[in-house]
Amino acid sequence: MLNQAAMIDWVQHLGQGEFLALCIVSIGLSLAGATGCLICLGRARTMEDTPTSRIRSAAQGPVELEGIADLLPGEPVLSPLSRQPCAWWEYSIEKKETTYSNGRSSSRWRTLEQGISDEMFQLTDDTGQCIVDPEGASVIPDQKRVWHGRSRWPTEVPRASAWIGFGQFRYRERLITPGSALYAMGWFRTEGGLGTALDLQAETRELLASWKQDQAALLREFDANGDGQIDLQEWENVRRKAMQEVQARQLQQAIEPDLHVLCRPPRREKFILSTLPQEHLIKRSRRFAALGLALFLAAGSLGVWVLSVR
Repeated sequence: MLNQAAMIDWVQHLGQGEFLALCIVSIGLSLAGATGCLICLGRARTMEDTPTSRIRSAAQGPVELEGIADLLPGEPVLSPLSRQPCAWWEYSIEKKETTYSNGRSSSRWRTLEQGISDEMFQLTDDTGQCIVDPEGASVIPDQKRVWHGRSRWPTEVPRASAWIGFGQFRYRERLITPGSALYAMGWFRTEGGLGTALDLQAETRELLASWKQDQAALLREFDANGDGQIDLQEWENVRRKAMQEVQARQLQQAIEPDLHVLCRPPRREKFILSTLPQEHLIKRSRRFAALGLALFLAAGSLGVWVLSVR
């Protein structure tokens, strides 16, 4: 009771500026909690309502996939700090800076360099493969490391984060390693093969338009009577040749295997790449939603109480 009376007295004796600042902070925290709650609940609901698809039968557009992360054929992707083969990486290098003022010292970490991978990698399930373009994704990796050193670039890389670090440089690294289980939610599209709609007339018009830009070459090949222009009969031959080339190209495209790509949605749909299973992500989103709700109620109640006792 005494504590409450002291708090009431403290609020009543606040200056106008201090009282206004307290109200603004309370309202801001309350709104932040409500916003975070709604966002996390929406994310959990989206994951629950989106059925998990197989790569071979996935529909074009927003999808949810589960599989194994792997490297694409060719040169392996290496993380900048540990030089470890990985499907995705993110790193930062920080330097500890100490300043002195009035006989006291204070230290802070300043970021010298940081980067994030935009290299594509492969997601594989039991029905096929899908190329993943990670640009713009919210990534939860399977490997995280923080360690220290005495040079800007690390000379040694520990297997895991060290509890105690020595050295003025701090290194952070997050990786998706090949072979790790991966949950992905993003935009699915199929390129090439039968997954692409073939428009014979439209492609023929595009090819003819490109040929028209080089009149000299067009006359050399199709001006049969040598009069320096393409007449109606010769133009029909041009059209026939263009259509034949387009048909041959479309036939080759149709027999090639489909290329599946998962990337950032064109609108505001979620793009998530996570080595944690879907069930874990849903539970975590709901926990964050509960924390947001608690912050909304606590900060809102504080704001209302402060206004009532002023």
